[in-house]
Amino acid sequence: MALKNSVPKSLRGPVGFLSITVALLSTVVGYIFVMFGLSLYFDLTSLDPGAMSKTESLVVLAVGIATLGLGYTGWRGFTYFSY
Repeated sequence: MALKNSVPKSLRGPVGFLSITVALLSTVVGYIFVMFGLSLYFDLTSLDPGAMSKTESLVVLAVGIATLGLGYTGWRGFTYFSY
């Protein structure tokens, strides 16, 4: 039995809305983290040059990519429950 069939019809709309909300928020936050991580890695910020190591900037970048992945998962959930 598919997951879509096990969710009651009255809850499919709210689950779809929650999924699109997660997708939009995760995409925005993920984009911010990715851009900030890249700018930290290439020393394009106004912070002191030794304020963050390259490893820490790669961690910020990895969190941003993971958050973008969560956004994609939210989009897939939206398309699964809304159609």
